Amino acid sequence: MPVFPSEEWAKAFCKAINESESYRRSAKGWVWPILFKVTDLPDDLLAKYPSGSPGMKVDLENGVCKGVEWYDDSSEGDAPYIISAKYSDWIDVINGKVNPVTAFVRRKLKLEKGSFATILRYSMAAVEMVKCAQKVGLE
Repeated sequence: MPVFPSEEWAKAFCKAINESESYRRSAKGWVWPILFKVTDLPDDLLAKYPSGSPGMKVDLENGVCKGVEWYDDSSEGDAPYIISAKYSDWIDVINGKVNPVTAFVRRKLKLEKGSFATILRYSMAAVEMVKCAQKVGLE
């Protein structure tokens, strides 16, 4: 099982997205890459990612993941949508303890760039994306 966050995890996440018919249906019309940033890392991950903020850009188009780019330092990446969260909050979302839309409302997930109205329009796709992340799992 790949460790979250890592390049291996990001690639497995893209693969899980492409295997999800539910995500494909709910994400029809979504055509923008998303850069997911992870902050406030635990010490073991901070040693691996000294920037303190690794990230992955997931290239999404109409329910398909066309690829991922991994960044040991997420400030090196850019995308039309940028979502950041503390490591612990990402874990809670991936584990299903917090719905992704609720996490936005509670400011656990922060939209640094992009339209919140568009995010809300695709809330079912966000839920399905979390299910894909759960299939990848966490170490």
